[in-house]
Amino acid sequence: MKRKLNTKRTMSAIVALALAAAVTLTAGIESYEISNNEENVMFDLEASLERAYNDVTMDDFDAELATESYETIKVYDSEDNLVRSIVLTDNEVIEDVEAKKLLNRAEFLTSYNNTSLYRIN
Repeated sequence: MKRKLNTKRTMSAIVALALAAAVTLTAGIESYEISNNEENVMFDLEASLERAYNDVTMDDFDAELATESYETIKVYDSEDNLVRSIVLTDNEVIEDVEAKKLLNRAEFLTSYNNTSLYRIN
């Protein structure tokens, strides 16, 4: 009788494990698909994003913005104090005589992001 009881418990445990595996497998498969409720939400979301994109990219807004390039020249003394900062736009040249003299006396150090650094020794 004891053996019969153990067999019933073993069979019950096997059935429970099989049922748990089947439920887990089914839930896992369904989680990868879009459900009916999520499909409606996704459709509305895609339509909303498309309307928002069309509102932002109107044909009336296609204006060319003029970008002005500039160059900054910074001149430092021997103690790394900024002596002069010069900002030039497009093809502009330095017309200030004192700025030209400073730049001619200075030694070029480096240049990055439209900024040139010079040092007077």
